[in-house]
Amino acid sequence: MPFALVRTPVGEKGRRTGLPDAPELLREGHALAAEMPAADRLVLIVAASDVLLTTARVPPLPPARLRLALPNLVEDVLATDAAPCHIALGPVLEPAASPRAARRRLLMVTDRAWLRAVLDAFADHKHRRRHVLPAQLCLPLAPGAEPGQAADAAEATAREPVLAGELEPVPGTGPSAGTSASPSVTPSATPAASPDTAAPAQPATLVVEAAATALAQADPQLDIATMAAADRLWQLTVRAGPYEGYGLLLGGQALAAWQALAPAGEWHGDRAAVAQAPVSALRNQRPAPRASRVSEDWRIWLAGVEDCLRQPQLDLAQFEFAQGRADRWNLHAWRLPLALAAGVLLVQIIGMNVQWLMLRQEARRLEAAQIDILHTAFPNVPPIAEPPLLMRRQIEQLRTASGRSTPNDFLPLADKFALAAQQLPPDGLLQLDYRAGTLYATVKPGMDTNTLRNNARQAGLQMEEDKTPPDAAGRAGSTPPQGATRWTVKAGS
Repeated sequence: MPFALVRTPVGEKGRRTGLPDAPELLREGHALAAEMPAADRLVLIVAASDVLLTTARVPPLPPARLRLALPNLVEDVLATDAAPCHIALGPVLEPAASPRAARRRLLMVTDRAWLRAVLDAFADHKHRRRHVLPAQLCLPLAPGAEPGQAADAAEATAREPVLAGELEPVPGTGPSAGTSASPSVTPSATPAASPDTAAPAQPATLVVEAAATALAQADPQLDIATMAAADRLWQLTVRAGPYEGYGLLLGGQALAAWQALAPAGEWHGDRAAVAQAPVSALRNQRPAPRASRVSEDWRIWLAGVEDCLRQPQLDLAQFEFAQGRADRWNLHAWRLPLALAAGVLLVQIIGMNVQWLMLRQEARRLEAAQIDILHTAFPNVPPIAEPPLLMRRQIEQLRTASGRSTPNDFLPLADKFALAAQQLPPDGLLQLDYRAGTLYATVKPGMDTNTLRNNARQAGLQMEEDKTPPDAAGRAGSTPPQGATRWTVKAGS
């Protein structure tokens, strides 16, 4: 299929004035969709004979309900069922009387299954943004007609195109590609302007191209170039107004006869059409001034696509074909940073696991050393608990057996607590109990317990408020008086 790789120009200081800003054609030719060069933007043009442009009054509905209501708005202008058709919303053609009133809008109708097949063919192509545009709206508008030509300019009459289409490539700011197909949408008539919207006659833009060019390039064994000019098929694309246009697929004789019905305007054609098409207007046209290296086959499309891309509502990729934000991500361009981030994360995970294994081995080594020291000092003690705890218990038992007091005995605890409670008044301490190596002190309400706790900490004691429920303390035989606070005092570690 034909394609063109185009670079959009930017402001150049040395650029000659007077010439329009034209894109630069980097590459053109024929290739499969997967073999086309990568680009930032992919622009596909659907042949005009595959897209019907019509107008209808569209009510202001949510997108989900509007999608279901659109087939009912176009079923009268289609020769087939509107259910399998994809209907895209175009620009608003007239203002509404109120915000909730229906407004006349442009509708673009094509076959849904055919459009899905085209987009699936470019699913593996490397691009960030994608546009699908109708060919008749990608042609540039012809300049205003002269006074003598205004009376001859007429709008398109009702006609039924042949069911054949060609998705022609249109370069926007990236590669475009085309494919031949025959969708099931058959426009019953080309849209014509209503009398109430009549305006001064607009000259049409007409483009004639060889419809078999893409087929000949795809199959070299098929010698289409030897076909007679009268037997060749020509793709005719007509833009009759800002939002009016149609396409026809005609043979040589039909194209020659159709010129009697053709609207007045400017004719353009590719090299094959200029040489062989039975259109006298193509023989007399003069080559237009070229501001960049653009072939004549692409010049007319490049001039119109830029204007078409400035109106996002002319894109056929709407509703289920709309490109999401996630689809615009070029994962191929991010593969090196993602690989680097994954590598750094993998190194960190491996390093953390190696460090954990080393620390685990060190902990096992220390635990084994503690057990050896415990068994050396106390051979008959079974390792039923942590070695430091067992060692502490054994030392306390040895102290008790030798008649020496331990830090958790009553006398050492009471002596240290007496030093810490020197600032308390004589009646500040209401009760003092001792059970299981713990001293329970009941302090009178209103005493400075913060200072008492600080003094106890300095004396090597741990003083914490007793959270035991009152009923449990009562069963133990030491119920504190009403309003008093109960504290536990233990030896510091």
